[in-house]
Amino acid sequence: MQLLRKRDHEGFMVDAKSLQSDGFAEFDTACRSMDLNGKKSVVAIPERSGAGSEVRSRATVPAIVRVALEDLKCFEVVEHQFAHWGVTFTNAVAIQPSNPAFFKGSAATVLMGAPKSGLIEVSFKYPVRSVSGLVTSSRRTVLSACDIDGNPIVQDEMPAPNLVGSNSPIAPRAPLRVKAPNIHKITFYAFDGQLVVDDLTFGF
Repeated sequence: MQLLRKRDHEGFMVDAKSLQSDGFAEFDTACRSMDLNGKKSVVAIPERSGAGSEVRSRATVPAIVRVALEDLKCFEVVEHQFAHWGVTFTNAVAIQPSNPAFFKGSAATVLMGAPKSGLIEVSFKYPVRSVSGLVTSSRRTVLSACDIDGNPIVQDEMPAPNLVGSNSPIAPRAPLRVKAPNIHKITFYAFDGQLVVDDLTFGF
């Protein structure tokens, strides 16, 4: 699959403490605020210096967090850039697809499963209640969620490929979502096909 060249992005910062709801840990980190369907939410900005604050044991976080994939560099291996939010990735790389089968319209930064094809794992240090992403894939794709012991608890499925221009009954960038208490890990799996994920969000 062809890949696009790097783009640069500029961000602005706000204080996460200004976006609060009861009962969750505080994420003392730079973020961009946004309003998503009336719910308090933020955009999690990547931290590469290793100096980002860890999640604190008490205080608050917004209901919805969107991962700022657009702030990642093209070809950047994605692992611990969002660890200050308690989120780590396995087998993921940020790309800007130049292959028109994988993105329609202006190029955007997405996650691709690599080096193993068709697999992206996301682990949460602190349990979440929902995870969603927009998926474009060359194969049927499953989004599965596990508890802290690795037991499957819920899954969502896209039953067929949905590449751009493939005449698939499923549109590209199809939403996959899982909701359950105590999600600690999710996996996007395309059965050795190629997949990309964008607009990744999670909720507490």
